[in-house]
Amino acid sequence: MDDAVQTLLQKRNSREGTQEAFSGISFITTTMEVTNRTVKSLESINLIGDELGREYEIIMACPRQHGVSDTILRSMRKEFHNLMVIRIDRESYGKGKDTAFRSSTGKFIVPFHSNLVYPVEYADILHSFLEFSLKRLYFSELSLVHRDLINEVGGWRHLSNGEDVDLFSRLAVNFGILACPTNLMWKDNITIKEILGMRYSSQSSGGPDGQNLAMIRDLIIACNLSLREILDLSRIRKSLEGTGGRFLMFMAYMASRLSSIKPVTYNRNNLVVVMESVLESLILREYLKIPEMEDRVFLQIDRTHIEFLTEHSKMFRDMKASLAYFLRDQI
Repeated sequence: MDDAVQTLLQKRNSREGTQEAFSGISFITTTMEVTNRTVKSLESINLIGDELGREYEIIMACPRQHGVSDTILRSMRKEFHNLMVIRIDRESYGKGKDTAFRSSTGKFIVPFHSNLVYPVEYADILHSFLEFSLKRLYFSELSLVHRDLINEVGGWRHLSNGEDVDLFSRLAVNFGILACPTNLMWKDNITIKEILGMRYSSQSSGGPDGQNLAMIRDLIIACNLSLREILDLSRIRKSLEGTGGRFLMFMAYMASRLSSIKPVTYNRNNLVVVMESVLESLILREYLKIPEMEDRVFLQIDRTHIEFLTEHSKMFRDMKASLAYFLRDQI
């Protein structure tokens, strides 16, 4: 075993711990608008919960709905008997998730995105996660974490963007990650960006409209991006996607410095913190603890964030050969 991997293994073993036995799962989400896509997402989560064969609940935080949305919501309540809907002001995804979490009863928490439809095969992965007795964040497209860990790091914060990066970075630093990203959603082009709840303005130029400014401001706070990093991200997006909004990014950075919510700071930005912990787990092949997963493991990252992580993470540069294996033909 080479020295780099041996060092990672020693660090990882020092963080192991035990947890209490399973006593329930809470699937939680926030949605700002209830649509037919929301119904499809909840149907997939409900099917996964049924397949697990364990006690579970689904808790969705959303603003008060009117018209078609309200009709869909009433139908959902009839269809999903284990669904709890919590009314929130139109605040933020992070505030909504934290409200849902505080209202949940499960020993294990599974946050999900209400615009994604999850294959039922995730029930097998969650089942395997539940068999472990490690004090860790279990990371996949559908992640799982013991509620005590969330409480210990303070839960989700009032952020409209990147709320999972913000939480997962604290979990990664304090407890570590067991990563099992899969190819189950590759056809839908679901990348790390979607999994971590990183949202970008559709505007590529022009003045900073309030909603777009708030979105990018909160992403900067969640990821703890420096001015250089946010300008680098803008440059990469401009080069690869034809969008960037450099002025919007700069204004959002200034707004982030004035926000009452301050970034959680480590010696590198929080996206790098999360992704290095994911890569560390993959290099150690911890996914082999999950039956029949070797052929399914697949780290899907959009080109913009591959470039950004390569520029700002020494581990991503040093472990290029290993990274190429998990990214397959993406680089």
